[in-house]
Amino acid sequence: MRKKGVFLVPQRTIRIATRRSRLAMWQAEHVKRLLERDSSETSCELVPMDTSGDLTQDRPLRRMGGKGLFLKELEKALIDDQADVAVHSMKDVPVQLESAFTLQTIGERGPAHDVLVGYSAVHEMPPEVTIGTSSSRRRALLAHVYKRRRTNEIRGNVETRLRKLDEGQVEGLVLAAAGLKRLGLAERVCAVLPKDVFIPAAGQGVLAVEYLKDQDQIRTLLEAQINRDVEQAAAAERAVAEFVGADCTGAFGAYCERLQDGFRLSAIALSESGDHAIQATTEDSDAFRAAEVVGERLLKQGARELLHET
Repeated sequence: MRKKGVFLVPQRTIRIATRRSRLAMWQAEHVKRLLERDSSETSCELVPMDTSGDLTQDRPLRRMGGKGLFLKELEKALIDDQADVAVHSMKDVPVQLESAFTLQTIGERGPAHDVLVGYSAVHEMPPEVTIGTSSSRRRALLAHVYKRRRTNEIRGNVETRLRKLDEGQVEGLVLAAAGLKRLGLAERVCAVLPKDVFIPAAGQGVLAVEYLKDQDQIRTLLEAQINRDVEQAAAAERAVAEFVGADCTGAFGAYCERLQDGFRLSAIALSESGDHAIQATTEDSDAFRAAEVVGERLLKQGARELLHET
């Protein structure tokens, strides 16, 4: 059976595993709408779950095993046949998955840049101001780009971080623009941090669907939702991260954008303090080839060693 030139899977309910946060639920609902919109034979059911990363808020993620803590309960649900797919923010997914799983982008990319909440410009912030972030990349970039070293490890969902700002626990926040937009909180943005200097996390703004490799019907259904430019850009960003041995908790950023006749890829590796940084940029008609070029340049300049300095 076909619809709009796409093979449809037989009538079934697709169970979508998701974290319980409001943003995660929005993302899962968005994927549900995409899948149901293009296939009358498909219905979707959300399966909200608690994850180790959500339940443990009193320790930094990098000391607990990284952002993979947000995935493991969802992946177990796939293995145990409690869910068919899991929805993630691509930036939170480790570049190396367990061999049983595969990952695919879905739909359009949201805004990839970071934003400042609390002040209209970084240079307007008094020297004593503390900026809240749980990201090693953001902390290092604040020090490297803006010479701002007063940061506070702040965890929790977007609403929790905004509440801590409003209560005065921190004076400013750096957050992903995509999350605020998806939650209808774009009015909280005070300043945009430009992507060419404050390079985003690999996959930032991209939604990803994870599923078991042997699920051919799921693959067929999801392929209709691929935006090829988004898929190639996200794969290139993750590839260069893998080349240099970066994980999603390290001080590393990569951003690939579509040009008229190809792609531009920029990546940066920083020491944890932000005192040292290695950056590379290239343009190519092939996104993965661009990733190879940038990855090789970063490696030659010592990016792997820089990222693993203690």
